[in-house]
Amino acid sequence: MTGSATFLPTGHRDLARPVSTFDAARWVDRPTGAVARDVMNRDPDRVAGSDTLMEVAGTMRALLVAFLPVCDQNGDLQGIIALRDLHHATGRGEPAGATAAWLAREPAATIGVDDSVAHVRVLMAEQRMWLLPVLERRRLVGVIYYGTVMASPIRGNRLGCALRR
Repeated sequence: MTGSATFLPTGHRDLARPVSTFDAARWVDRPTGAVARDVMNRDPDRVAGSDTLMEVAGTMRALLVAFLPVCDQNGDLQGIIALRDLHHATGRGEPAGATAAWLAREPAATIGVDDSVAHVRVLMAEQRMWLLPVLERRRLVGVIYYGTVMASPIRGNRLGCALRR
């Protein structure tokens, strides 16, 4: 490997294996100018607050997701439903008329469309969040998944391994 540099990510244990350029690119921070709007999934899947728990379970199963935002008729975020909470509620025999709004929890955090990706990464790591709602006022306009900002190949101009635990 004459004339080429190799970089080992922090905490990498196999010191004998050289790291390819592709591997090194995975550990480069995003440009500082990136904002939530740039990385969010627009028009995310959601359920209505009036949906029954059985309807929510069917939606989660069809989408193969563990978390879903719950919105009212105006698109305002009412909370997040976790599959774990849904299992507990249905396993305890909750009322047949129980709705998504009844089970939804206020999200630990939300973010605006113009908040920086660096802030998103810190927030998601500190709060251990898999799904971060992106709001304009109270209206849900997107979501950011943990894998989008933490585990996907990223490009930029600084080497680092921010918040990898």
